[in-house]
Amino acid sequence: MGTSTPFGGGKGSNPLLPSWLGGGDGGTAAGDAGNQSPASSGQGGGPSATPPAQPAAPSPNKNRYRGGRRLLNAAAKASASDDRSRGFAKAARSYVKTASGGSRGATARAASDRRAASKLASFLLGAGSEGSDIRQELRRLNLESLANRTTEEIFYALVDYICEPGGDLDEAYARAAYIDAICEIPDGMKGQLERPDAETINFILERFIANTVTKRIENAIGNDMISLPETGLSARELQRLFQDWVSGRVKDAMAAIGGVLRQDQVRSQIDMIYEEAHASFGNYDEKDDEE
Repeated sequence: MGTSTPFGGGKGSNPLLPSWLGGGDGGTAAGDAGNQSPASSGQGGGPSATPPAQPAAPSPNKNRYRGGRRLLNAAAKASASDDRSRGFAKAARSYVKTASGGSRGATARAASDRRAASKLASFLLGAGSEGSDIRQELRRLNLESLANRTTEEIFYALVDYICEPGGDLDEAYARAAYIDAICEIPDGMKGQLERPDAETINFILERFIANTVTKRIENAIGNDMISLPETGLSARELQRLFQDWVSGRVKDAMAAIGGVLRQDQVRSQIDMIYEEAHASFGNYDEKDDEE
């Protein structure tokens, strides 16, 4: 992936869910993280009750990334494509079940990715609706300054609208995934970008979601993938193979819900895709020999 920049991997001492990841993102997969018991209003003359203390976050398992890293590196060194695919599946399973606390935990960690995917889906559906197109949608969103650019320029410039601003790693996942997704649009589909049809909308969303999932897994458990002399594969080729494997699971998840085609259900559909994809990793049913 052209914009991917692997680093040394996630640290096991980091909490499963960061302290800043709470409710308010509108996603269904975050569970009850944002729910709080309200304090007494003090009606009837009684004193206001002290809000109950929030439960302490569970202590992270400092070794939770170890199994996934070992499995991903073993997959990278496999000479047979079937062995490599099985290794990818086991590594992704370890990431979801051991490092993320299951499919709901992995989905909750991707809150900024899900928000960006929802904005992208809403934009594409609006531009593709009857009587509209990409330029009318830009004007509706008060983005008239982009409307006179070429279609390709518009889609690249939309990164600042689709993705949250900020310079930390969490925002970087979504921004890099979006740019990669636009680069991956095939030439034969570019003529549909002015008024995206269902096939175009689902392709772009599939690539974006797959890219965000891939980048999170790579940057959590993908360290040391750069030095693999046994395989003869470059790090870039290995990334492409792993991304293709993840994309297959995301495509299956999108097919399971019928694609993202309802403007009034975008957020729930996006959350379902992320959770279904992560669940497919966690439900990998070969013998669990990763720990």
